[in-house]
Amino acid sequence: MPVLADWLARQAPGWLAGRHGPLPPAHRRALHAILRCRTPALGGRVYACADCKGHDFAYHSCHHRACPRCGGQDAVAWTRAQEEKLLPVPYYFWTFTVPDTVRAAFRADPVQLHDILFAEAFAALQAVADVPRHLGAELGAVAVLHTWGRQLQHHPHVHLIVPGGGLRADGQRWQRCRQADWFLPVAAVATAFRHGFEAALRAGAPQLHAAVPEQSWRAQWNVDVQPAGSGREVLRYLARYVKRSAISDERIIEASDEHVRFGYTDSQTGEHRECVLSAEAFMRRYLLHVPPAKQHRVRYFGWLHPAAWRRRLKVEGLLAKVIVVRAAPPPPEPSRCCPHCGSLALVLVGLMPRAPP
Repeated sequence: MPVLADWLARQAPGWLAGRHGPLPPAHRRALHAILRCRTPALGGRVYACADCKGHDFAYHSCHHRACPRCGGQDAVAWTRAQEEKLLPVPYYFWTFTVPDTVRAAFRADPVQLHDILFAEAFAALQAVADVPRHLGAELGAVAVLHTWGRQLQHHPHVHLIVPGGGLRADGQRWQRCRQADWFLPVAAVATAFRHGFEAALRAGAPQLHAAVPEQSWRAQWNVDVQPAGSGREVLRYLARYVKRSAISDERIIEASDEHVRFGYTDSQTGEHRECVLSAEAFMRRYLLHVPPAKQHRVRYFGWLHPAAWRRRLKVEGLLAKVIVVRAAPPPPEPSRCCPHCGSLALVLVGLMPRAPP
């Protein structure tokens, strides 16, 4: 049973009516989509059973990024597409996190701050990789935005999966990592990230920059890197944040009209714990992670950017990667069980139109 989706659908009318204050347009669109998801309002398919002549209905999904019912198939498709592009080199998993004192700026202008976070995280990696003694080559990277912590608190950070090596400036040679278990100096990357983020924020949003405590720009920022092997496991991990909502049904222990109780793993001790929030507090945390309109959670940099396809082909040629282009077969129509007689004899006989918005 879709516990979280049903809970959100019960709570949504009150929030849309303004009982908890005004909602940003992105939050209103998300709640409207969740209310209509897999209901007659979105139309659907009509099936008839060849055995008992009974009828069944399959309503369409909303496909909104904040809907707990949707995103599963999209996440699988994204993972498969990325796995087909993996190169025969070691991969590294980088995480860039901003301090608590900077998070208020993200809440004030998430679109601009997310853009800065994406751009400066990769710029820091590239600035260090440009140094000949470190690598001396152009990097490629896939970056995924992640805005929540384990308790759904606001915790903006970005993950990057980076092939271990780069394309030399002349475009004729692939530069490997100096060591198999070491890519770039983390301290140098963290310093470049902090300096670049401050400069970009000062230039793009001087008022928000002025509101950040001065000591934030002198502290050490949190940058982490882990070897990721072939990259497949990391891609499957990141897929959960690309097409799905902030929390899944597996973590929900209890969801009532008064409170929500869910489980999480303590990042310090590794122990399983529970968090209990009032219904209003849980909804506010959930909506906090609804992406603004036209904001992408995934971005590509360097020779992995779609516009850099020529350099991408050069890299694949240098690494002797065999490129196989083939059309993906259409997914088979799943067999549906008749709710009346239990047989697998349901046949599609018609479509239901969408209701007016």
